[in-house]
Amino acid sequence: MVRESQKQPLLLIFEDLHWIDNETQAFLDNLVESLPMARMLLLVNYRPGYSHSWADKTYYTQIRVDPLQSASAEELLHHLLGNDRELAPLKELLIKRTDGNPFFAEESVRSLVETGFLTGTKGAYRPGLKIDSISIPSRVQNVVADRIDRLHIEKKHLLQTAAVIGAIVPFRLLRAVAGLSEDELYDHLSALQAAEFLYETNLFPEVEYSFKHALTTEVAYGALLHDRRILLHARVVKALEEITENTSHDHLDKLAHHAYHGELWNKAIIYLKEAGAKAVSRSSFRNAVLCFEQALEALRQLPETRDTLRHAVDLRIEIRNALFILGDFEQGLRYLEEAQAAAVALNDHGRVGKLLNLMTAHWQIQGNSEQAITCANQALNHTKAPEHLDLHIVAHYFLGVAHQAIGVLERALSLIGDRKYEMFGMPVIVSVVCRAWLVRCLAQMGKFSEAVPGGDEAIQTALESNHPYSIVYAYYGVGVLFLIKGDFDKAIAVLERGLKVCQDAEIPVHRPLIDSCLGSAYASIGRVDGALRLLDRAVEDTAWMRRMGGQALRMALVSEAYMLAGRTDSAEALARRGLELSGKSKDKGSRAWLLRILGDLTARRSPLKAEQ
Repeated sequence: MVRESQKQPLLLIFEDLHWIDNETQAFLDNLVESLPMARMLLLVNYRPGYSHSWADKTYYTQIRVDPLQSASAEELLHHLLGNDRELAPLKELLIKRTDGNPFFAEESVRSLVETGFLTGTKGAYRPGLKIDSISIPSRVQNVVADRIDRLHIEKKHLLQTAAVIGAIVPFRLLRAVAGLSEDELYDHLSALQAAEFLYETNLFPEVEYSFKHALTTEVAYGALLHDRRILLHARVVKALEEITENTSHDHLDKLAHHAYHGELWNKAIIYLKEAGAKAVSRSSFRNAVLCFEQALEALRQLPETRDTLRHAVDLRIEIRNALFILGDFEQGLRYLEEAQAAAVALNDHGRVGKLLNLMTAHWQIQGNSEQAITCANQALNHTKAPEHLDLHIVAHYFLGVAHQAIGVLERALSLIGDRKYEMFGMPVIVSVVCRAWLVRCLAQMGKFSEAVPGGDEAIQTALESNHPYSIVYAYYGVGVLFLIKGDFDKAIAVLERGLKVCQDAEIPVHRPLIDSCLGSAYASIGRVDGALRLLDRAVEDTAWMRRMGGQALRMALVSEAYMLAGRTDSAEALARRGLELSGKSKDKGSRAWLLRILGDLTARRSPLKAEQ
């Protein structure tokens, strides 16, 4: 779109943002950042209650659409009713009762026509009954509900069936679920269109209908009795399975939604797991969490068996993996603890080993390297059997991270062999993260000539797989390598790429880490303003403060950057906090960095305190 706007001006319209999904929101946030350099006008609308982060942009303008003022409401009613003088009291009543809501006014007029209070045609109505006997409901929902109740029973059932299908109603699906003859179906659809409940919105590649207003969908759906609602959702699942036999992957979200609300619990679990996995593959981690949590809720409706316990463990692991990438470590840990109890009850060594691996990661994040090492060694013991080789590889990776041990990470890579593109049940390509950590360890020892090729391979593998989380991890690891080496231009190049992928793919867990390193690199080449903006954002980021593993080294990098930018008080305060943290986490390597920075800060003071 940005490229196209260079050829011709573009007008983009996005409606009803109050129903937006996470992926579209991420897209819009990214697009908004690009607007200043594009010949593009972006128009959006939304109801009160929706929030966004664009309000502080100089190129953003909000136009509030308030209820119609009396004069405008009167003009609308004149258009709807006409100029019959006997209708003046009715217009006054409608203006007062609908409070300037045009949809309320339109629905009220249609209701009055259907009940015989008005006769004639639109724009030329006249009283059919006494105006003073008219009663207008106080809420638009009541007006819509009354109109639906007055429909012939089969037309009402068809409208409710359409509401179960959703805001967009494919004709083929409606026909399959409604169970009406072709003539009856077309007859009822014509009546619903004439009453302006439904509109034909698409003819190609297949006929589709939609509701004029979402409120109509909500009211029609809400009036359904519980048992009939379940029955209709189940029918939609059956019809979708038949219609989309060869393309069911494209309709997973719909199948999952209707199976869950149709209380087809076994199918709901399958479809929700698949929909969650599909969301993960698109880096839509919030949607993935919702799918997996719904699958877990569906699982609770079934009797407890060994199979349901296995599903319960696996789903909690999937939820934890998505929450981890979103930076919600505490909630993720709770799911792991619940899963661990179920895995132990099953006496399932594979699942226990997998959980111990993930628990190792959480202890590492909390900066408790001793507990992480203990947990990783337990995972190694649980995964010794040949059938658990994949988990054994992951256990070596986590032990290598906990120890920051080059030998253990190299052992993990040797076990991976030519399977370098595989994830081994993790949310990231394991060979990529192994190399990302390995190059950082080698950089700490000054072995840059050994580290650089490994960093290049990590980036290449991640890019070839087109896996955003792995790409970010690779760029971050190589960025730290060049930062320690003092090759700031190269550090900036890879970290800027990493930050862009981080933002585009909505991976908040890594953004503060990249911010801190990129800010440090900027400060090192004198780009002070850009450095401080990133450093301050990183320090304020809650994910940065919750992720205690490796935090002391990040504090050292940020502290040094603050020092280079002239903010010596902030630099010293952060360095001393880092020093305290390095002592608690027994992170001796980072302690050396922090002592060196405190020495630099002391040496810069006048008079020089050489002894200190």
